[in-house]
Amino acid sequence: MTRQPKRPFGLGTYLLMVGGLAVVGAILGGGAALLGEQPGLFGLVLSFIPIFITMVIVGFVSIWWWRGIDEAAREAHKWAWWWGGSGGMAFGAILLITLTARDGVLPVATRELSAADLVVGGMMTILLFQLVGYAIAWAAWWLKRR
Repeated sequence: MTRQPKRPFGLGTYLLMVGGLAVVGAILGGGAALLGEQPGLFGLVLSFIPIFITMVIVGFVSIWWWRGIDEAAREAHKWAWWWGGSGGMAFGAILLITLTARDGVLPVATRELSAADLVVGGMMTILLFQLVGYAIAWAAWWLKRR
């Protein structure tokens, strides 16, 4: 028995997936923000639950999407995440280390932030650099092979 080649997802599928995840994220993120106003451990748990549910949904959608793409698309994403994500992480880390190691480089406003704010800001900055590196590497992978 011969296997039929996978038919790629259409634009409508991608728009529905992204739109659906945006709606789920907005609803559950808003819920986390409202419920997280409760004090103490109770508020922490109430804000954790909707965020956790959102991530589980995103995980299942990601698995569904991964199973629906062909081998070339998988290779492009793996290559882009390895090289682009790693390069972006390294570049972001160099930038953050350089900026925080030198007095007077960062604006005064950043010195008034809490340690938690700075840690989350650093994590999000590294993630941003990883995603930008990934996007550049992914585009380069496809342009090189077209």
